[in-house]
Amino acid sequence: MIKKVFLLLFVALCLGVCAVPSVGMLFAPSDEPVGNEQKTELPSLTDSNGSINTNYPSELGGYFEKHFAFRPLMIGADARIQSGLFGVSNTESVTVGSDGWLYYTSTLDDYQGKNQLSDRELNGAAHNLRLVQDYVRSKGADFLFTCAPNKNTLYPQHMPYYITKASNRHNRDRLAAVLSSYGVNYADLFEAFRKQDETLYFERDSHWNNKGALLAYNTLLDALDKPHDDYSAAQVTRKKDFVGDLSKMLYPDGGEPEYDSDYGTQSRFDYVTPTKSVEESFIKTGAADGSGSLLMYRDSFGNSLLPFMASAYKNAAFTKAFPILLESNLLSTKADTFVIELVERNLNWLVTSPPLMPSPEVTAVKAKSIEKDSTVTARQNEFMPAYLELTCEVERSLLTEDSVIYLSVTDPQGGTKTYECFTLADKNGRGVFSAYINTAAPVAPGSEWTAAVTVKNGKNLTALKPVKVLVEE
Repeated sequence: MIKKVFLLLFVALCLGVCAVPSVGMLFAPSDEPVGNEQKTELPSLTDSNGSINTNYPSELGGYFEKHFAFRPLMIGADARIQSGLFGVSNTESVTVGSDGWLYYTSTLDDYQGKNQLSDRELNGAAHNLRLVQDYVRSKGADFLFTCAPNKNTLYPQHMPYYITKASNRHNRDRLAAVLSSYGVNYADLFEAFRKQDETLYFERDSHWNNKGALLAYNTLLDALDKPHDDYSAAQVTRKKDFVGDLSKMLYPDGGEPEYDSDYGTQSRFDYVTPTKSVEESFIKTGAADGSGSLLMYRDSFGNSLLPFMASAYKNAAFTKAFPILLESNLLSTKADTFVIELVERNLNWLVTSPPLMPSPEVTAVKAKSIEKDSTVTARQNEFMPAYLELTCEVERSLLTEDSVIYLSVTDPQGGTKTYECFTLADKNGRGVFSAYINTAAPVAPGSEWTAAVTVKNGKNLTALKPVKVLVEE
């Protein structure tokens, strides 16, 4: 009898524990997304047409998975057990290091030297940046490119012992050398940070701290030869109130705060746009004591960098929107300086989504013709409706590491112009290139154009067979 009572109590306890996440949703649902998750809404029994939503059971299951009661507490407890006892992470986005350090898992390829850009793609990245630099300078503005180091590039000593390096070659170093040969104005933050004895990144965040942001700011403005306050005389306060992004991902119930420095930058500029957070996609600022105007593409490393940069310019605009709408942003801001800041782990973006701007028109090139085909497609660019985007693919055997592609385009009225193309990442063993042509107005789908590809390898020019191109819908 006693055994039956204990058995019933045990079963009741188990059922009660299992019921807590469901029943608890009535009193303490988990409404906020965890880590990098997107917020989800309770599914509807009907679809947009008023019919029965046949996906309702699966959608409801997905909703429950992200909203059951006490979810952040349970995930946080599991994370502390796994990281504390076994030194591992319960989320794929975070890698647990030693001494409480956390790293962003997406940086492991760079750290290990895996899945690197090819030499042709590196040359393509430098070539694209050179085209951007030429365009910006043609508008009377200065240009600067910089790369924010991954945390484990600067501070590898806390990385897990079992994550070993496959190569000592890295995209960051290889690209820096190529940028120099292309004459691209580049500010080397890797060198600047390595000269510092002090740790300038957070232990439980993927980014630099404010002191690191200050170093980046001084390095960038020095590279631009712009006079600026280096904040050496600023009144600095230290606060232990910063909770890192990696800590929030791993411990959604609340991570341990870290110290950060406050340089009083917020009092030196004003937001022109209605801005609630530096995370916003587009921000404009004004500083009475600043000079000049800035347009800056920045990623999340720019969150702490923005107040410093904003304080130095009378007018500044900061965008996170990608791809970079260079022509429209440069025109609307009338900036005299354009800066691109891109984190090391995303350097491949330079050959997957280069900035959107008109491709430079060049004098028609004369070349030796060969009986080789290319593939050219055309469509209206979704971000620039008045631009026709032409993408061409060329046999890899016809290309060298630093090939340049010229595209001669004949419109339906018979007018022909030649453009220098952006270089994209190789696809299916073929080189891929693109050009953006200002057509003043959207082109009708189905209209017929002619395109002829010329390949420049060093001083050698080779013309491929012209092809007919129908504009896609």
